[in-house]
Amino acid sequence: MAKGKPINVKYETLVILWGALLTSQVLFLVLVYMIKPELFTFDFSEPYFGKYPIVIIIFAVAAVAVFILSFMLRNQHMRRAVIDQDAGCVQTGLLLGCALSEISSMLGMVLAFVFDYHYFFFWIALGLIGVLFHFPRKGNLDAASYRRV
Repeated sequence: MAKGKPINVKYETLVILWGALLTSQVLFLVLVYMIKPELFTFDFSEPYFGKYPIVIIIFAVAAVAVFILSFMLRNQHMRRAVIDQDAGCVQTGLLLGCALSEISSMLGMVLAFVFDYHYFFFWIALGLIGVLFHFPRKGNLDAASYRRV
């Protein structure tokens, strides 16, 4: 972020970026619906782990791992922003957290497109929840730039 910008402008930029990343989560569902609408029939008679249980378990572990990692790295960037008094670290932390949360959704899309897995929406829901929880806080910007005010 450029130095000298008022905090309100920086915050609005973060909210716009967050909104764009949140919209992409919804677009993932729309994309799956447009390409494979048969996955939205919700046939609960199929086994939960589908035809490829090992793949499903690996994808589930990977999705949860990147979900947790997204919060750890975002918090690390927020601490670094306060220590270095660099509001740019706040933006980097937000984008990194949201991007890592989106990996869960992308894993769900792979399950839908490649493995025809009917419960793919759990992965997309995890990614959506991750992005929602990464909503930018103005307090992070305030803490990262309190010496300049």
